[in-house]
Amino acid sequence: MFTIKARNLAATLDRVAPHRYQADDDAHDLDVLVLDCTPGHLHAVGCSDRTLAVARTSVTGDVWTAPVGYDDAAALRGWLESSETVTVEHVTSGGHQQLRFTEGPAQITVPAASHIGRLPWRALLRLVLDARDHPLAVGRPVQLNADDLALWGNAGVDGEAIEFRSLGPVGTMVTAGPDFLGLQTPHTWDGPTPGEGWASSLRTRLFLFAGAFLEVGARYADAAGMTWVVPARPGPGEEPTLVSADYAAVTLPISQVLAGGKFLVRLPD
Repeated sequence: MFTIKARNLAATLDRVAPHRYQADDDAHDLDVLVLDCTPGHLHAVGCSDRTLAVARTSVTGDVWTAPVGYDDAAALRGWLESSETVTVEHVTSGGHQQLRFTEGPAQITVPAASHIGRLPWRALLRLVLDARDHPLAVGRPVQLNADDLALWGNAGVDGEAIEFRSLGPVGTMVTAGPDFLGLQTPHTWDGPTPGEGWASSLRTRLFLFAGAFLEVGARYADAAGMTWVVPARPGPGEEPTLVSADYAAVTLPISQVLAGGKFLVRLPD
């Protein structure tokens, strides 16, 4: 038994609620939200065909695990809206597990879904954590579609930044603050290099200098054959600055670059 702020319990449920099997999926018996209590944390676990999400909140309680049907979890979530602080008890009645939530005279009892087998979520997340330093995880793009992104929106329910980190063939690890960890199974990446072909589309900032147009981000060659990049549009009355593409940390006013040759030639992308 433990006591918890209703808003903390509701937020924990909300973070994993989107991760569930849909009505047209085959595994209807897995359409549950698992509540798992340890001496230090209450975990809420949501699982779909391609994702696993675990949110936790600090408690001082016993050790138990109870899978709860999503309809019952939704009823509990609604009940929490009018509550402040609730007492949570894991009880057995007639040989069946139940979770009892109480605030003063108000009470809701949620049955455990006894037909559900054990979800090995801890073992799955250990695989995720062990894969963080795998060499195949380095440098791979994270590819998510719009439906994937919608599932993770609740992870940062309190404004936490949501991070997606590729784990190569294992999938994508999703974190949001210290109390949320998830796994997105991998997409097959067979497309072009991310961002390829965008260079010319992004460079549209032109400015006029000494009767000629220069473009921010474009490359230019001087009379000596050195290559220069225009890093930024100058402010009113300021002289443009060029950055060398040949020598690191060489930056010169455009007047010095033009002193030797009097012209710049635009190079192709």
